[in-house]
Amino acid sequence: MAIKVDPNLNVIKEIQEVGGDTLKKCYQCATCATVCPLSSDEAPFPRKQMILAQWGFKDKLLNDPAVWLCHQCGDCSKYCPRGANPGDVMAALRLLVIKEAVPFKFLHTFYNRPLGLIVLPLIALFFIFLGMIATFQGMPNLFDANSFPYGGPHYDIWIFHLPARVLMIDVVFLPLAAFVVIILFSAINRMWNAYVETYKIPQAYRYGMWTILKTYFIPAISEILSHSRFVKCNANNWRANPHKFLLYSFIILALTTAIVFVMADILGFHTPWNPLTHPVKWLGNIGGILLLYGIIDIMVGRSQAEAEKSLRTSYPDSFLIYLILFLGLTGFGIEIIRSIPGLKNITSLVYLAHLVIVFMLFLGVVYSKFAHLAFRTTAVVFDLYFKDVVQKMSK
Repeated sequence: MAIKVDPNLNVIKEIQEVGGDTLKKCYQCATCATVCPLSSDEAPFPRKQMILAQWGFKDKLLNDPAVWLCHQCGDCSKYCPRGANPGDVMAALRLLVIKEAVPFKFLHTFYNRPLGLIVLPLIALFFIFLGMIATFQGMPNLFDANSFPYGGPHYDIWIFHLPARVLMIDVVFLPLAAFVVIILFSAINRMWNAYVETYKIPQAYRYGMWTILKTYFIPAISEILSHSRFVKCNANNWRANPHKFLLYSFIILALTTAIVFVMADILGFHTPWNPLTHPVKWLGNIGGILLLYGIIDIMVGRSQAEAEKSLRTSYPDSFLIYLILFLGLTGFGIEIIRSIPGLKNITSLVYLAHLVIVFMLFLGVVYSKFAHLAFRTTAVVFDLYFKDVVQKMSK
């Protein structure tokens, strides 16, 4: 009996618009599945996904964890005889998953279109200026470091004694962090339930969240920290180390931020601290150095890979790369400029630029390529869980 399949052209256009413009060049020769270290006889990756994408099977693609297990190593793109660049198509599919998983989709558009270069800083400035005006009791002088960020009134709130700078950061970034966490939790919950339904996990093996975290989350984190899937790549195996350094840098910087929050907001030990003598500043500077080393190494490596046609840098890639680069440069810029007497007042502008970048990066955890931190981790956890369920069912 013949089965008619109508391709969903709208889905194909969506994939092409977010970076998978070479999708239609694929003629299913299976070269990509032959060279990909993730591919198996049962699941020929990424050939299966390329077929689904060409026919516009959106739901199947959105509910496929294999899309996230791919690290875009470039083996498939390098050896593709048609220039279909399956690695780029997989990256586009990941962006499509992010877009479909979160509300306020216009923000996703801003992170993945050049218009966002104007709109996103304006959004960040709007909320930062609101917080600034509220806590500094009016607009401070942005050309005087003693006015902003190191001036302004102090506030006694319950047992806390907070300068305007610290309270401003709390007012702006704590609600932002809550917003990001709520959206991510909701998206990951839907993503997990979709995986469970798609793979028809029997009810007896549908464990609760705490059992899943206890049993599979730690092994998944261990795999991610070691970048064990990265080292299986051939065409772009150089990516393993800089990405690992970048991951470690964000862990160190997150730890530093948490320590500063406790010391400044709760214990009352307020910055600025001397970067040469304060151990917390040492920790932050180590994270900053790793961040700059990792992102510059990625930029150099990508340039070489593009010349070899094993990797292509899309706009979402470039946006995140330069956002991270400017995060490191402005962070160190505050320390350096503040210590030079003739340039001290410029600290205000560098500090403001740093806050804007941090705001954009925070929000990007939901709407940019940066969201793969959460979504890929979820997919790796599900992969370990599903393999374990299959093994238990086969006994």
